[in-house]
Amino acid sequence: MLHQEFIHKLEDLLGKDRCTFSPEDMVAYSYDANPEKRAQPEGMVSPKNKEEVAEIMKLAYAYDVPVTPRGGGSGYTGGCVPVQGGIVMAMDRFNRILEIDRDNFIVIVEPGVVVQDLQAEVDRIGQMYPPDPASVAFATIGGNIAENAGGIRAAKYGVTKQYVMGLEVVLPTGEIVRTGSKCVKDVAGYNLTELFVGSEGTLGIITKAVLKVVPKPEARRTMTATFSTLEKAAEAVSAIYATGVRPATLEFLDRISLEAVEKAIAFGAKPEEGALLLIEVDGSDHALDAEVEKIQTACEQCGVITFRKAQSDEDREDLWKARRALSFALCEIATEWEDDDISVPIARIPAMIRKLDQIAERHHIIIANFGHYGDGNIHIGMTTGKNGGPFPMKAKQEVVAAVVELEGRIAAEHGIGCVKVENLHWNIDEPTMNLMRRFKTLLDPKGLLNPSKVMPKG
Repeated sequence: MLHQEFIHKLEDLLGKDRCTFSPEDMVAYSYDANPEKRAQPEGMVSPKNKEEVAEIMKLAYAYDVPVTPRGGGSGYTGGCVPVQGGIVMAMDRFNRILEIDRDNFIVIVEPGVVVQDLQAEVDRIGQMYPPDPASVAFATIGGNIAENAGGIRAAKYGVTKQYVMGLEVVLPTGEIVRTGSKCVKDVAGYNLTELFVGSEGTLGIITKAVLKVVPKPEARRTMTATFSTLEKAAEAVSAIYATGVRPATLEFLDRISLEAVEKAIAFGAKPEEGALLLIEVDGSDHALDAEVEKIQTACEQCGVITFRKAQSDEDREDLWKARRALSFALCEIATEWEDDDISVPIARIPAMIRKLDQIAERHHIIIANFGHYGDGNIHIGMTTGKNGGPFPMKAKQEVVAAVVELEGRIAAEHGIGCVKVENLHWNIDEPTMNLMRRFKTLLDPKGLLNPSKVMPKG
């Protein structure tokens, strides 16, 4: 129960129009994109500048109130779910692009800017912000930094941390700190910027970000290649990289995913096709035809069944249909899925898929796999079938064990949040965990900022 004096002070600071404590209003702030994990806050505040964020944190510390920052609410692991109640801090009013430094390829933005809006703005001046998660239309920059989001272009361009040059952050106790700069080379002090990137809002609240952008590629080419098995597709990926070509996008669908898409939209998949690669290259127009030829040759050497090249924007959309229709298509198989997001070294993807197939067979479940081949990120969908039923938790633990055995990570781009926190010990040993706890305690002595996320209780 929030202290009435605390509520009155928040109302004095923000006005009653920017904070609410109605139980009915709290429902909207009780879940993220994974509605199975819910927890209702006791209040919501909506600051509009860093000074208000700092004052809210000082009040929260004075009254021992947990604070959960919230961006677009597009995460899947409960990162913005207020599992210990308290208040949610909605960052949607921090929605301004503050500066576009065209000559230095830098933008300065507030954390509530929607990723797609930033991409559209820099596109107008011939530049590109590469991180491109599936939730790009509603995910915010602050949430992407907090989760170190990836996306379909990570194969060539990397993930969010590669583009964060500096941050303005309000610490849990209310101090405002600034890290990094516009400079490419900057060793003035510790690299505190990367401490906050990927910290899931547990160490501080981002109020401003200095981001790097890149020249917009002149052109792109899109193609798909199908193979009898994922092992054959893996051989093709190795052969493609051996040519020196670095695809911007390198997505894959396994047999179950491909069959689901075929049933849903009649994509044209053949019965003998057990894996699909969706490949895009970008760069100067005159060089891309040669890159496509190299990719096609590499695929042919590895037993490609069907190789398709987009000749127009309409063709490109057709080739993307299989990937974009996947979520809908899987619902044709079953309405209830247990989703997971893992990563393994790229060369281990076929071995991981084999282990997943064995787990599925052992527990009489269906496992569909797809994701970003170019960075080793596999999205896993697990179901007991059309009619649902109790899901064998042992199967989920076997997936985690298989990931670790192949030197992988239990979270790739969706974070740890509160959903995976009890499994973190599979990847992080106790001395390292203790170091992480010391960082948290140093910055957040009372443990009030986004509690119960990332690290299990020690």
